[in-house]
Amino acid sequence: MKIDAVVFDLDGVIVNTVPYYYKSTKKVADEMGVPFSEEDNLAYQGRPRQDLINALASRSNRSYTYQEKIDLGERKNRYYQEYISSLSEKNIMPGILPFLEEVKQSDIPITLASSSSNARMVLKKLGLTDYFSVIMNPKELIKGKPDPEIFLSAADQLGASYNNCVAIEDGEAGLEAIFSTSMFSVGVGTASFLKQADWHIESTRELSLDTLQKKLDSKKGK
Repeated sequence: MKIDAVVFDLDGVIVNTVPYYYKSTKKVADEMGVPFSEEDNLAYQGRPRQDLINALASRSNRSYTYQEKIDLGERKNRYYQEYISSLSEKNIMPGILPFLEEVKQSDIPITLASSSSNARMVLKKLGLTDYFSVIMNPKELIKGKPDPEIFLSAADQLGASYNNCVAIEDGEAGLEAIFSTSMFSVGVGTASFLKQADWHIESTRELSLDTLQKKLDSKKGK
């Protein structure tokens, strides 16, 4: 089966920024006087920022206005941007550069479907922008993950058939979004929910176009 496009999540798939998300959110949570664990961070990974802030606010003894929650989200983003200011190629996930090159050399369009408003900045810092035909802007979307809108819109911008697209995720919300489409799902990481993907790998080192094509052909028929 011909692959029309490969759709990537960013954080935890292309670049190792998940710890920075945790640190920036934990800092805001501490200022609010509410708990926030690494398990919480995993649960909200890939979801829109305001979903996370709303969850933190619900744990507080005080009520927050809509504007206060917007301000908290912006504060959290400022902390995150400070943490990622020193990003370099060493933060790229192992095996990703050769896989991106392999896909590009095969003339398969590559798209980014990240919930992060900082995605373009991160790709630019890492020198990866030119690999991507489409970089989705989450601010232009109505719904965030686990709604599939970002994945479907990425394919639509390329005129790609959903059935012939591959989507790579490490977050539960993102994987749930892919499951709502007919795309072939790749789950990256050791969390148990990732084993539900069409192809589960524990590390991005395992990514190869040849293996991906074989997995696709096996599932959907040649």
